[in-house]
Formats: sequence, C-alpha cells, structure tokens
Amino acid sequence: MQQRTVSDTRTRALEHLILLLLGARNKKISMLHLEKEAFFLWNFHPDIKNFMKFISHYRGPYSEEIDQVIRNPFHLINCWHYSPPDPADKLTGGFVELTPHGRDEYERLYKASSANPQMSPILAAMKMVRELYDKLTPEELLLLIYDTYPEYREKSNVYYGIQKSKKRLAENLVRKGYIDNERYENLIASS
Repeated sequence: MQQRTVSDTRTRALEHLILLLLGARNKKISMLHLEKEAFFLWNFHPDIKNFMKFISHYRGPYSEEIDQVIRNPFHLINCWHYSPPDPADKLTGGFVELTPHGRDEYERLYKASSANPQMSPILAAMKMVRELYDKLTPEELLLLIYDTYPEYREKSNVYYGIQKSKKRLAENLVRKGYIDNERYENLIASS
C-alpha cells in the first residue's frame, strides 16, 4: 500500500510539473520540444530529478514518464490535448496544447506554486526555457543537445542527419542570436 502512495504522489507531482511547463507559454508545443525542455530543467534543478528519468533514445534524451503522462494523465484529466504527428513527420513526436480547463488549472496551480519559495526558481526557469527553446526548429534544438550532451547521440536515429545539416543549422542559430561566432566555430568543428 505504501508503494502505491509514493508512486501516486510522484505521478501527481510530475503531472503538475508538466502542466506548469505547458502553461509557462500559452502555445502549442511539440513533444520533442516539451521533452527536451524538461530535460534542460532536469539537468539544472535537483528537485526535478525525483520525478523523471532520461535515457539515450531515438531522438536524444527521452523520458518514458513524460510520454506516459502526456498520453495518459491520471490526475489532470482534460488539461491538455495531445495530437499525434502527421505520418511524414518523423521528428516532432506530435504536439501538446493546454485545453481551456487546463489553462484554468494552470492558473490555480501557478498561483499556489508562486507562494512556495522553493518553486519560484523552477517557475522562472520554466518560463525562460519555453521562451528560449520554443523558437528553435526541432533540428536546431537537437543540434544544441547533441553538442552539449554527446552521450545522448548514442541511440539516435536522427543524429547523422543533424550532423549533415549542422553548418546550415548553426548559421540559423547565429542569425537568431542563440549562439555567437565562437560557439558556431566549435559546433562546425565538432563531430
């Protein structure tokens, strides 16, 4: 009985984290972006590591917990809508967006979380991550991830395609102001 309670609490907390990340920007997000943005948060905030794991997978870091929560929420029913990808789309993993009910739940949860001093830095990081990385194409996002976290290239089935396009992708990142010329040179030189 105790095990179910711990698991249930962990699932509820993960669903709340996902809702807060989705609500940080009221905009549809690809599963690839959602997962990779959660990965960035996971790497930089120790409290988040308790709720999900990431493994090397077909498109870089992957969390089965996030995938399950998005497709089959247990506590936050009807808070977001998942749309599968088009058959030709081999990269995004589909899209997620808040429902009107989800927006209301987000507002309620955000208000309650804002009162908790431990949550303030996480909420700020979520907003920053969404605003920063949502503007990147899936390929640009993966180029940065594969360069910064090379251990997640291992099982990727898109890494070599990203590598073939890395000069163009890196030029886009410079043009968008995401990287400077020094980082551009390092990206181009890396294997």
